[in-house]
This record gives sequence, C-alpha cells and structure tokens, in this order.
Amino acid sequence: MSGPGNRRSALLSYIERLSELAGYASAVLILASMLIVCYGVFLRYVLGASTVWQLELSTYFLMFAAFVGGAYGLKHGDHVNLSLIVERLPEKTRLYVRLLASVLGFLFVAVVAVIAYFLWWETTEAGRTSGTAWNVPLTYPYLIVPLGMTLIALQYLVIVVQRFQLLRSNDHPADDDLEGGRNR
Repeated sequence: MSGPGNRRSALLSYIERLSELAGYASAVLILASMLIVCYGVFLRYVLGASTVWQLELSTYFLMFAAFVGGAYGLKHGDHVNLSLIVERLPEKTRLYVRLLASVLGFLFVAVVAVIAYFLWWETTEAGRTSGTAWNVPLTYPYLIVPLGMTLIALQYLVIVVQRFQLLRSNDHPADDDLEGGRNR
C-alpha cells in the first residue's frame, strides 16, 4: 500500500536513518580529530615541525560531532533529561508531559536552527574567513550549527509523532519503545 500513512512512516524512518548516519559520521570525525591531534603532537615534539591546519580542522570536526551528532543522541535517549518528578506521575500524564517537552524541545531547536541559518548566510555572503594561518572560509564551519539543529529538530518531530500516536491509541507502553528503548 502507498497511502498517506505509509508515506509518513517512510519519512519518519528516513529521518531516523539520517540521525543514525549523523551519529556514525560524528564517531568517525571524533576518531579523525584524535588522529589529527596525535599527528600534530608527533610533528611538533618529534620532528620539530608544525602545521597551520591541524588544530583548526580538529576543532571543526569536534564541532560537527557535537552538533550534528546530537540527532543520534536524541534518537537513542542520550540527552540531558530531568525525570525525577516525571517518573512519579501516572502513566498517561507522564506521556502528556513528555509530549509537551518534546514539542518545546522541537520549537527551541527550530528557532536556534533558523537563527544559525541566517548567521551562516550572512557569513557566506560576506566571504568571511577564519583569519588564521590556514584562513578557512567560515561558510563551512558556520554551516555545522544549522545543519545539526535541523537534524535534531527532525528527530524531535519523529518523537512528537510517536508520542502523539501513543496518546491516540489506548495502548500506553511504559515509553520503552521511544528514544532507543530507555525509560525516559
């Protein structure tokens, strides 16, 4: 069947796969950052040489891992969570509170993404560079934040849809099916 419900499910699945991919890309870039820093240390202390790109590139890779990898963390429930009071609420109330928190999280991240896109565009149009010896065009690192916030916002939408569907159904699991199987 190719009805609207299946299209929506396919879209949600695509967003979740994108979040997974973002997490794996972030892990690779963290490893690359570590190798780049080790290379820089080796160059400086063993060979007595230095690079103009090593510190800046590893910083950009770690920024990517933090912001873009956030969608992976949200998908798997590895995010800051205050659940002391929420866990003591009745099950249906707890689901409403979590739905509201997800909607507010989405709105916050969406606003940050929009502001970051404006800053990125302004930087790109102005042709700004880092001003370091490597002098990277800032359009690339400035794209990291809006890209990451967009992916996190999309993952929040998946969670909002899942929680809304749980509320509409009469079956209310203990939320173990959401956010990577952990109780939130």
